Amino acid sequence: MIQREGNHLFPEGPVVMDTVPDLVRSTSFSSLGPEVIIDFSRTTALDSAAVALLLHWQREAVREKKNLVFVRVPDNLRVLISLYGLSPLLEGLVEV
Repeated sequence: MIQREGNHLFPEGPVVMDTVPDLVRSTSFSSLGPEVIIDFSRTTALDSAAVALLLHWQREAVREKKNLVFVRVPDNLRVLISLYGLSPLLEGLVEV
C-alpha cells in the first residue's frame, strides 16, 4: 500500500516481490507537483523487488518530467542498490 501526503508518497509495510506489482499499479505521478518525494520510513521489509520498483519510479518520473527524490532509504536497500551496481544510476535521487 502507498499513502500520499501532498507530493510525498509513503510506501507502507513490506516492499517485496509479492507487493511490488500492486505498488506499481497504484502509483501515478501525473497528479503530483514538479517534485515527488518517496519516503521509505513506513516500510517494514524490503527485497530486490524494491530495487526494481525504484528503477520503475525513476523511469516514470522522467516520463512525467518530475524531479524525484528517495528519502529515509533503509540501509539494506542501499546495500542492494550498491551490490547491483546501480549506485551511479540512482545518484542524486537517494538522499543521504
